Amino acid sequence: MKIGVVVDNDLNDDKRVLKEIEILKEAGHQVFVMCFGFDNKEYRSPGDFSVSRIMISKKLKNILFFMLNTLPAYEWMWSRKISSFITGNKTDILHVHDLYMSRPAARGIRKSGFNIPLVLDLHENYPFAVTTYNWTKGFLRNLIARPRAWQRKEKEYLGYAARILVLSEDFRDTLLSRYPSLKKDIFTIFPNVPDLSKSASKHGIAQGISPDSSRTVVLYFGVVAERRGIFDVLKVFEELARENHPSRFLVIGPVDKADRQRFFETIYSENLDNIVYYIPWIDVSELTVYLDISDICIAPFHKNPQHESGVANKIFDYMLGKKPLIVSDCKPQAAIIENFNCGIVYKNNEELRQAIETLTANPQLRIKMGENGYKAIIDHFNMNLIKGNLIGLYSELQSAQLKNVTKN
Repeated sequence: MKIGVVVDNDLNDDKRVLKEIEILKEAGHQVFVMCFGFDNKEYRSPGDFSVSRIMISKKLKNILFFMLNTLPAYEWMWSRKISSFITGNKTDILHVHDLYMSRPAARGIRKSGFNIPLVLDLHENYPFAVTTYNWTKGFLRNLIARPRAWQRKEKEYLGYAARILVLSEDFRDTLLSRYPSLKKDIFTIFPNVPDLSKSASKHGIAQGISPDSSRTVVLYFGVVAERRGIFDVLKVFEELARENHPSRFLVIGPVDKADRQRFFETIYSENLDNIVYYIPWIDVSELTVYLDISDICIAPFHKNPQHESGVANKIFDYMLGKKPLIVSDCKPQAAIIENFNCGIVYKNNEELRQAIETLTANPQLRIKMGENGYKAIIDHFNMNLIKGNLIGLYSELQSAQLKNVTKN
């Protein structure tokens, strides 16, 4: 079966899409991809499949996307490109990412004259997530981007899809509750779990922090932003530092532009100057090096509809590294930590502080929780177990198409 995959980004940067393509090819499908190519950059081939790139400047792409709800030139462009993509490759199914691509994909299918099903892959709770992005904040930006329009448009855009991929059962159930006209059987759960066939390798040497058995290291890995709870953790570490608590905070990841000044002023303050260690960026292949020198891992995301749409990749990375977790009470991640006894869930800063103190004081508890998390990855949360969901979805669609051909 010929599957067309459409991504409004650089394919090489999207590990979820690349993994899905790999699974579909293993299942015997032929895959064609259309995505952006930015600023006349030369791209290496990401795999043994056809890739068509729409060459565009990154700045123009961002402008068109920013104005999508005011002047939908972005959708017009994509619907034309998708139509040509379908007819050129004679695809049997179209698979697109994310919510905002649903309508242009449906229109592209209609223009092509091919009556093929649309699979919509939701990476996040977009109608809420977009309201938290810095590029939508401020009076003028908000007026042009109109991020809250997506709450009104969500039902329409979901309605174009024959099947919908989501990160978690919780998000599926949220959508079913919000839109009773949707049927449960159109949803497939496909979380971002680790691929154990890609053995973790250790590259490089941990920079900026040296091992110290007398002090406990708490690791945060990912985008640094207020919405991700980073300032809650910093506030707790300020309190702990004043009491000479034997813990340090290692932060790895880029800082949101809007939070940069506050973040750096905080970590370089007198209380935290020798307590917080910051590394702007590492390749994901280096993560195991930093997990090795860490004792506890943390996911302090603020509880909101976006962070409850699925479980962040870092949760599974921490578990795979045999580290105990401290997580906020976002429902999907809290359920994993509680069900598998691999960490501590907190609801407020006082409970966060207590969690750090508890795990710092109990190295055997850290080991036990870390082993529990690792076992959960092996037994429940890995791609070898989950990929059947995606394969099964496409088998069902293929069977349905064969039945239609037979009838006609």
